[in-house]
Amino acid sequence: MPRPAPPPAPARSPAIRPRVYLSPGVAVGPGKIDLLRQVDAKRSISAAARAMGMSYKRAWQLVDVLNRDFGSPVVTTATGGRGGGGATLTPLGRALVDRYGALEDCLNVAASVELAALRRLLARRRAAR
Repeated sequence: MPRPAPPPAPARSPAIRPRVYLSPGVAVGPGKIDLLRQVDAKRSISAAARAMGMSYKRAWQLVDVLNRDFGSPVVTTATGGRGGGGATLTPLGRALVDRYGALEDCLNVAASVELAALRRLLARRRAAR
């Protein structure tokens, strides 16, 4: 008997947040992607780092690793001054965030039946208390 079609993914944050190994030594996961999303929202690496509770140095290291791994910048920066500095995603950075988001969506839709079953197990545990 074929498995029933999974219901649509819930409208909450994704339950599955993959770490993707693209090649030996090159991985992209929730931390790097969330940092890029924060840079996009805040237009600043330091503000993105603060929003994530990490040091500026660590945030810059993650951006630098992505820039090196992909062979082109994923974030561009402008130096401070009268108008202030800033950071923006490059088209490559935007594509990376978008493709990772699409992968999250696909995985969560495909796994929705099993995720619901796991949530029922958790609810059962809570009800037994």
